[in-house]
Amino acid sequence: MGGMDTFVEHVIDGDWSGEGRPSDGLLNTVLDLKAATQLSQKLEQRLLLSQVSTQSNIYIYSVWYILDENYLTYSAAVTKAESAQSSIAQLLQGVDELQLMLGDEETGIQTRLDTAIKNEEQICERVQSNSAILQCLTQLSAINRELQDMDRLVQSGELDKAAQKAESIETTVNAMENIEDTHIAAILVERVNLARMNIKENVLREFHKVIAVETNANSANLRVDTSRLKGRISVLFAALDSVKDGENVLKELALYIISAFVKPVLAAQLVTHDDAESPTSEFNVQLSNDSDTTPTDEVCDLVLSIVAFVSRFLGGRVWVDVALTELAQLVLQRCYLQRIPETRTELASFHKTVDALSGFEATLLAQCADPSIERPIQAAVKRLDELFVERQCARALEQSRRAAESTAFAVYKMDTHQEWSLAFVQATVEDPDTKLASSFAQSIKEHPAAVFPQCIISESIVGTVSSAYRLLNESMQCNEPGLAQRLAETAQNVLDVYCVLFPVVHRQQLRKVPALALQFFNDCMYGAHHCTILGQLAAAENNANPNWSAVARKFFDSGIRHVAELAESESRELKSLVGADNGTGFYNASDEQQQDALAKSLKRGRLALTQLCAAMRPPNVTPHMFYRILGRYLDAMFAAIIDGIVGVRDIGVDDSQVLSDHCRAAYGLVSLFHLDPEITCAYSTLTSAALVNSTDEQGDALLDSDDESDESETTAQGVRLAKKHCQMSDKLVQLADILMISRADILARRRAGLLAQYSVNELVSLVRALFSDTHERALDIDELKRI
Repeated sequence: MGGMDTFVEHVIDGDWSGEGRPSDGLLNTVLDLKAATQLSQKLEQRLLLSQVSTQSNIYIYSVWYILDENYLTYSAAVTKAESAQSSIAQLLQGVDELQLMLGDEETGIQTRLDTAIKNEEQICERVQSNSAILQCLTQLSAINRELQDMDRLVQSGELDKAAQKAESIETTVNAMENIEDTHIAAILVERVNLARMNIKENVLREFHKVIAVETNANSANLRVDTSRLKGRISVLFAALDSVKDGENVLKELALYIISAFVKPVLAAQLVTHDDAESPTSEFNVQLSNDSDTTPTDEVCDLVLSIVAFVSRFLGGRVWVDVALTELAQLVLQRCYLQRIPETRTELASFHKTVDALSGFEATLLAQCADPSIERPIQAAVKRLDELFVERQCARALEQSRRAAESTAFAVYKMDTHQEWSLAFVQATVEDPDTKLASSFAQSIKEHPAAVFPQCIISESIVGTVSSAYRLLNESMQCNEPGLAQRLAETAQNVLDVYCVLFPVVHRQQLRKVPALALQFFNDCMYGAHHCTILGQLAAAENNANPNWSAVARKFFDSGIRHVAELAESESRELKSLVGADNGTGFYNASDEQQQDALAKSLKRGRLALTQLCAAMRPPNVTPHMFYRILGRYLDAMFAAIIDGIVGVRDIGVDDSQVLSDHCRAAYGLVSLFHLDPEITCAYSTLTSAALVNSTDEQGDALLDSDDESDESETTAQGVRLAKKHCQMSDKLVQLADILMISRADILARRRAGLLAQYSVNELVSLVRALFSDTHERALDIDELKRI
């Protein structure tokens, strides 16, 4: 619209700037009726409102001319167009109504058609489903009849046909897609499996009816009822061929024969079988445990004969691979594992047994269906050296355990000192079947000699030590380093087991029986002595084991500990005997009843001490050990007497005399230190240095050359040994003197250092008890405190 106004203004104002006349701009312009009318009206309005130039009038009239010239054409065309447009609009409206009407009808028809088609499909589906159900019911009915037929076949004994029927039923069930993965299919499969199980049980039951086994202590009989076999073997095997896991029935049957017949036969030491005397359908074996053992080759032949006998009547299929392997295991256990040699000599002759067993296994397992089946005898033969070593180690450990747990407490009395040398080791190790290894003998020759002093030890420790020497000797003859190390370690372990186990098992006896505790001390010293030697020998053979020294120390500590516990326990008992009821018996000692009580207490103490000395008198223990323990006992008794007298607050003149005599009588117990020179002379030249391979502690615990020196005078020997081993002996003698001397003498002796064993308080207590309360006594007491 804005463009038309501008065009009109240019035409009226006469300032047209375009090319040619303004009417030329309309020549090629196609205007509809409405646009032409508007242009004409615009021109008319501008002419009426404003004056125009002549040039403008020319333009305007030329425009009007063009408009007028085209108006008729435009008017006719527009009229026709409008008429056609109106007709078309009416036609389109009718078309729209018709289309709407037709669309609604088409939709209804389509919907009804779709519904009819869907109903038809549902009807077809129901027809198909009903047809499938009818077919499935028909098949299930047929299967039910088959199951009934199968049950009748089982009851009638036609097990082969029943097995085939079960296989056919299972195939049919698996082919029925309609019941696949349904509860019905699961029930039918379970029903078939139960039928198969019933068939297998019936087959096994019939086999058991055919075979009869009778065994007792003297014989074993395997009998086959041939009358039941006629025509049945083929039926039974056909049934097993048709059922799943039929081989398991044969396995059970074969294992039954092995368990009921073969095992009792092989359990007897002597087994004999005579084919000529046995009926055709019987296999008889005579058993005995009172005579020699049946040789390996005869045992192997017997087992092969049993296999052949069963195969003749029941067929070779009975002996499944598992059963044949079980037979090989049984023969291996009886003829190989239970007869592993214990000596090198036996090992050398054992190869005949190995050859017989290898041939037996090859013949037996040749019947196996699987040629690669495990061969237990062949595997065991390859481990012969290892089994030989394991047998030796296990036997040695078992013997050590039994020795430690034994309550026999058998005593081994040494006739003289035990000199360790090549001869001793040979006597310990060698027997008709065992020789000393050359390298072991050479090590012994190069090793310094040693001596263990004469004393009483147990047979169990002697056997345990001997076992350790044999094991170490075996280790030096073994070519396999690992097995040699195992033997050397076991040699150490057998001693360790004895050392640890014996005091635990016999704890109560060691506490109650002094002689047993002392014997165990000797055992420990003996074990420590030989542990040290064995460790040095093992080190010389490059089999050093640091545990040797640890076991030696364990033996030593255990022996010392138990002797100390014994001495402590007996010392308490002796103190209670001579202590006179915690010292009350030392009051009014001059009273006759008190004198009798003191005499009786000392007598009881002497009797108890004498009994203890009898249990440990050499050669039960070494003299040095005897003196040490006796010194402990006397110290306990003397200390009880000294403490009792020092504890008395008032000692009269008569009382002091009685108590002094009592002390001297008690001191007389040192005479128990005297030993028979014939016994001690054997130890007089033997010192701890003789135990070359023992530690200083071990040597000092057993020997002391000063203790075993020859003394012709009993009293002199007792006094000398009492001064060394009994710390309270001098103190007791000094107390006997103090009870009889004056205060001045007491002070003099104190100044001279003769009463050094007494504390100041003890001397003050004695002075106050012995002397009246005077100024001089007080001065003397002060002097004692200052000294």
